Amino acid sequence: MAYRCAAHKKASLSGGSVGAGAGGGRGYYGGPDRISSLPDELLHHVLSFVTTPEAVRTSALSRRWVGVWKRVPRLHLLEEEATSAGHIPDHFDGILRRYAADVDIADLAISYHWDWPEVDGDRASAWAAFAARRVTGRFYLAVTTQVGHDDDAVLDLPCFERATEISLYSSGMAVRLPALDDTAAAGGFTRLTRLRISELRFSDAGEGISGVVSRRCPSLECLELEHIDGMEALTLRSDSLLSLRLAYVPLRRLDVAAGNMRKMRVKYCFDGTSRCPWTGGAAMRLAAPALEELGWEDAYPDKVELISLPSCLMELAVVELPSHIIHEIGQSDFTKILKLFSRAHVLRLTSPMTATATLDSEEQESLIHSVQLPYYSELDLGVITNGHSSFGSTVVHFLRRNSSIRNLTLTLNPYHPKENKFAPCCMSNCTCHEPLKWWDQDIPLDSLEQLAIKHISGHREAKKLKSIWIQKKQ
Repeated sequence: MAYRCAAHKKASLSGGSVGAGAGGGRGYYGGPDRISSLPDELLHHVLSFVTTPEAVRTSALSRRWVGVWKRVPRLHLLEEEATSAGHIPDHFDGILRRYAADVDIADLAISYHWDWPEVDGDRASAWAAFAARRVTGRFYLAVTTQVGHDDDAVLDLPCFERATEISLYSSGMAVRLPALDDTAAAGGFTRLTRLRISELRFSDAGEGISGVVSRRCPSLECLELEHIDGMEALTLRSDSLLSLRLAYVPLRRLDVAAGNMRKMRVKYCFDGTSRCPWTGGAAMRLAAPALEELGWEDAYPDKVELISLPSCLMELAVVELPSHIIHEIGQSDFTKILKLFSRAHVLRLTSPMTATATLDSEEQESLIHSVQLPYYSELDLGVITNGHSSFGSTVVHFLRRNSSIRNLTLTLNPYHPKENKFAPCCMSNCTCHEPLKWWDQDIPLDSLEQLAIKHISGHREAKKLKSIWIQKKQ
């Protein structure tokens, strides 16, 4: 049972009531029902703070409360809150049918992930159709088909004329967006500002989402696609788009023209298509003259056409791919993104590592020193040690490349998050055990105002670097 406050909990557990006397008796409040006398608008506001099943149960309080829940502008139908229902999907359908037909819903969330009874494409499409007619704010739909992927399970997404935010998660289903030439689906997503789609697949190779975003979403500001199957190409033309995030969306071609886009994140979209002779490789065309923040954790496409891109960013974050992917594609693309920009106020860099090279080895030194770094004033450097302990010369190199750096954050990670979590120990003949060359060198730390080293435990080089900085500041 959910308790609204400590007094209700205490009264319920003791068998009394909130209005019980101080002497601990079982007295009950006998005055007028002031809550029920409140206007409907206030009751709707009160019920928006409880779960939808709790709001429905208030109909049993008195005739005054019958049907009050039907006009609450917030509906959250979650399977974990409806476990007492015999058939949860039917229970959800019943609530939607009984909801007042003349009330707009500001927030509708439907979540169901049980294997039985399952939710098929028809039922999920019916829920989406209801939301398209009624939702004026946020619509969240998260459903999972029965074990495995059902090729026949299709979520038909209609146009949402009034919704401002849509989030779709539907593991095992395909999504079918309104066809651009479908006269029956005239309209669009006029007020939509945020669209997030995850764990779905497209059966049209990405043509539908490209057309909807480019031609039917005039107000869209944020687009997120994550763990999407069936995508080959994504083409976006938008003057309203401010933020784009693509993660685990296998692409052969990405074409973006967004004159006002400020943020872009790309993660594991090209690593399976670059350098693939049977796919013709990967291509990217980018026109984003107002870009301020770029995050890149991916392979560099084989063909890149930069129509319009600023030379200076507020933040540039580049993460090297794990060594097994680098081995598959044949080379590291770590430096290619860095060469696109001359300046970044904040540079977030995960230092490139290979399976056989330590940070102070000749191979690693050659790679690090060949990087054409943009000018930066803050550096967030992540070092993947892979069991090694020597990284000082790399840090010193970054400091020397830019002697005016003000803030440095050094994070030591024992392994790449996409690789084996058991970091190996370096061999006895590893260069980690050789005398360190950089201890006696002049390290340019005069402009450094802040130094933060995370996960420093056991790393003598990190402790030494911090002690040198403290001595210079004294």
